[in-house]
This record gives sequence, structure tokens and C-alpha cells, in this order.
Amino acid sequence: MTQPIGYFTNYDPTSNEGLLAEMQEAWGATFEALSNVDRMWMVWKLAEQLTEDFEQQLDIQDLNHGVAEAIDRHSGELSTGDRLGLILALVHQVQHNYRGF
Repeated sequence: MTQPIGYFTNYDPTSNEGLLAEMQEAWGATFEALSNVDRMWMVWKLAEQLTEDFEQQLDIQDLNHGVAEAIDRHSGELSTGDRLGLILALVHQVQHNYRGF
């Protein structure tokens, strides 16, 4: 991460309270103390929580498992860079469409 966590979140670096303050204290303002495995684990956990939140708020009954199966079936076709790029694209789209339930 080239920018501090406050660039991406509502974190106020002058505040010494809350999870984001604890994260910055433990891993640095740019999460420099984390390995890529640690970062991806955090992405996975946060995505899991957000998926549950969106499902509950939108009352989604049926997920598109066909897409998940296709990604699993063709996982070797995508480079690490392409997978990271897809994650960024999807996150940006969700951010753009987020209406703050």
C-alpha cells in the first residue's frame, strides 16, 4: 500500500481509538509489517464479512455459482496480476455502486 490507511478509510490518524488505530499501531500506516499472505487473508475475511452484509441487506437468495465454478475451472489461466486486477476492478465497482444501506 503506497498510501496510509486513512487515505482509503475514514480513519483519523489523530485518534488513538478503535480497530484502525490498533491496526496502524501494529502494522504501520501502510501495513508495511504485513506479508502478502497476511494482506490476502485480510482481504478474504473482509470480503466474507461484506458478502454476508450485502446478502442480508439485499435479501439475496441465490448466488451465481456458475461464475465461481468457471473461476475454479479456469484458475490456471489467470496470472496473479490478472487476479489482483479483477479484485481491484470488482472492489471499485462495488464502491461506485454502494448506496450505504
